[in-house]
Parts: sequence; structure tokens; C-alpha cells
Amino acid sequence: MTSLAFAVFCAVAILVHWRLPQRYRTLWLFAVSIAFIVTWSWELAGIFLVVATVNFYLGRWLAIAERRRRVLLWIGIGFDVVVLMALKYSGFYISALTDLLERMGVHTGAGGLLLLVPIGLSFITVQMISYLIDTHHRILNPEIRWLNFALYVVYFPKILSGPVERARTLLPMFKQPRPLDARTMERSFWLIVIGVVRKLVLADTLSAVIPGAIFLHPENYPSQNLVVYLLAYAFVIYNDFAGYTSIVRGVSGFFGIELTSNFKLPYFSRNIAEFWERWHISLSNWLRDYIFFPASRALLKRIPNRYHAVNLVIPPIVTMLVSGMWHGLAPNFLLWGALHGLYLLVERISILRSPRRLPDEFPKWRQVLSALGVFVLIVLTWIPFRMDLATAGHYLSRMFTLSAWIKPNFWLLRMYLIGKVQVNSWVEFNLPDIRVFIMLIPALLLDWRQARCKDETFFTRWPVWESALFLAVLALVLILFSLASTGAPFVYQGF
Repeated sequence: MTSLAFAVFCAVAILVHWRLPQRYRTLWLFAVSIAFIVTWSWELAGIFLVVATVNFYLGRWLAIAERRRRVLLWIGIGFDVVVLMALKYSGFYISALTDLLERMGVHTGAGGLLLLVPIGLSFITVQMISYLIDTHHRILNPEIRWLNFALYVVYFPKILSGPVERARTLLPMFKQPRPLDARTMERSFWLIVIGVVRKLVLADTLSAVIPGAIFLHPENYPSQNLVVYLLAYAFVIYNDFAGYTSIVRGVSGFFGIELTSNFKLPYFSRNIAEFWERWHISLSNWLRDYIFFPASRALLKRIPNRYHAVNLVIPPIVTMLVSGMWHGLAPNFLLWGALHGLYLLVERISILRSPRRLPDEFPKWRQVLSALGVFVLIVLTWIPFRMDLATAGHYLSRMFTLSAWIKPNFWLLRMYLIGKVQVNSWVEFNLPDIRVFIMLIPALLLDWRQARCKDETFFTRWPVWESALFLAVLALVLILFSLASTGAPFVYQGF
């Protein structure tokens, strides 16, 4: 998404798109989307088209069926979940299946059983489930043209890591004329610029500075390094994913199609509920509408008291466990989801003791303290998100072990700065790499500026000469970064 080849691909696709008559644009977008997927794998394109076709016809059958509509709905949901489980979560069972086949005399070869793991399948699965549920509840009329629906599934800007788009929102954009005015072009351009800065300058640089072994062997590092590098990782995962979303929103904007804004400065949240209104917004809204609300309604039918312990506990815990499972079928992701569910549960219980107030209604000092507290809680959850449970336990315990806080070697640092000694790395000073702090400054400034201006594309307000100067400096920085690094894949590309 940040390569020159992708930029050329997008430029050609956009130019041809606007040269074509309106009736051919959907077909063109579908063709370039399939071409983009085939560059990854032609099998991947085949899987997506099969998923699209099955859900397309199931949606039409749901609309005309008079009986057993619920059965059809669960067949569709079951199909989508089985495809996801069979392909994305194959690592959960593939080794056991390979061993069983070997004992039965069926040899699978030196590589064992290998299954294709479709990139972006998790995002497509939740989109298909929401489409079927909305069609079943008559919220959405089923799409009658296969091409439109297939484009909804494979639309290339969102195929790798979302956003999770609802059919009721995205499908109409494929059908109606989409004029491209100067304001849309300017906004789309700056969204791409912001995304590239977040990804290449902030996320990739911070990621390169973090020692890879620290998340494997935390016992080899002093506690202060564990804290600082965990903080750096929090900004890596945020700027990486937010950068991706900004880029694809900008690219999609040049086609006249507005994708969902997935991030709204989540680390400025003043409570956990607000965090999930700002972080991965499209998935958070999906979990709210298709897991939390249905679970709450189902429980209220059986226990009408909304303040009953069952009604308070189960919906947030189940919702966040599903979120953890969506990220990966592994104990660490389940723990990550359970922690967020527990945070939300504590907030729900605390509201019972006093009337609910919006965060903006509190004094500024209290908002700042709340934001700092929430940020610490969120950063701690990145520990099980990033590593397996055993390593996460070691990481967390060492962070809070007083004897592991080793005094920095300032004498050696002074000798190094005046040129009297040579060192191999900052580890010898018992300090984290100073580049972490250097890169956190622009990361925080970007978020602070967007929050202050209440506009993610605040650059559009600058005079022309300031914008030109900024772009010239940015171009130089990106050239230097491209020469120094090959770039890392997007974090959420694996989901």
C-alpha cells in the first residue's frame, strides 16, 4: 500500500475510471480489484468470489422465502464462519489433523498439510454476516446484480484490512453517479499523505527501533526499557493501522467512494467505552450492533431487570471475547478481549452508583487524568495482544518488579557523548533507544493538532506556500526513509 507500484496502479485505475462512461465504472472497479487480489494469489481471488456468490444468492433467497427464513440465515452465517475457521484458523487444528492422517497411513509430504490463509478474510466474513442479518430483518433489500455485490466484497482499497463496511452504506455508492470535485480531491490527497506519514515515518521507524527480542525474552531487559518499548509498540500499532485506513480512504475518495473513518484519536479517550468509539470504529460498531445489542435483548427477555448481574456481565464480556477470537483463535487474544470486557464491565457497574455524565461535562483536569488512566489500561492490554501468555506474564511481572529497575549508567553515557568510549548500543547505558522519544514527539504532535483543529485534514487550511513547503520536506523525508528501510507489512494485514 505504500509502494511505488501500488501508487502507479491506483493512478492508472483512477484515470481510466473517470474516462469511462458511468455504466462501465462498476465493471472497471471490479476488474482492477480482482487484478489487485490476483497479484497476491489467484486462489485468493477464487475464494473471495465463491464467498461473494454464495452470500449473494442466500441474500436473494432470504428476501423471497416465506418459511424457514431463520434456517436460511443460520446456514449463511454457518457457511461464512466455517470458511473463516477452515482457512484462517487452520493453525489451530492442522497439526493434529496431519498427525492423525500420518497414523492412518496417509502421508502429507514434508510440508504437511498446507492451507491458503486468505488475507482480509476476517473483514469479509463480518461484512457477509451483517449483510445476511440486515436482509433477514428487512433492514436492507438484497442486491439483485451479482457484479455490484461481488464488487462490495472485493473492492480493493478495503480488501486487506477493512474498514468493515455495511452493504447498506457501500452498495449505493457503486450505483449512483459519483462526481469528483476539487474539495474531494484535496481531502483525498491529504488523507493519503497523513496515512503515509503515520505508516512509513512513525510506525515503521518506531517498529525498527524496538528490539525484536524484547517481546520474546523480556527477562533480558531492565524494567524501564520494557515500559518504554511497550509504549512505543502502542504507537506502532495505532499509527500503522490508522495509517493504512487513511491511505485507503484517500484512494477510495478519488473514486468518489467514502469509506468509514476507523480512528478518531483513540489515545485521547477518557473512558473505555469512548476508546471503542474511537478505535477500529467500523469493527466496534459491528460488534455493538450484531453481538452486544442482540445479547442484551435476548437476556432482557429472560431477566427483565437490566441491572441484574447477568445482564450487566454477559454482554460486554461475550462481545469482547468475540473481538478477541476475531483477531485470532489463541489464548492471548482471548485474554486481550477478556481484559477489555472486564474494563467495560467495571465502567457499567460504576455508572449505577451515579448519574451518567458525558466526558465533556467534567472539568478539564479530570478529563486529562481520566485520559491518562485509560491510556495506561489500554497499553497494558497490548502485552497479551503482542505475545503468548507465558511471555506476557514474564513481561508484566518484570515491569512491576522493583529490583528489575536498573539504574541507568549515566557515567558511561557521559563518556560516550564526549567521545572517550565506544559502545555498541544504548542497551549498555541501561536506557531505551533515544530514537523512541524522538519519534514519539511528532506522533503526539500530529494527534494533538488533529484534536485541536477537530479536523484530520487540517493541512487543507494552510496557505498554498506552507502546504508546498511541507510537501517538499515530506518528499525528502520519505525518500530518505525509503532508502534506509524496506518497510514493514501492515500489522492488521494478518487479520
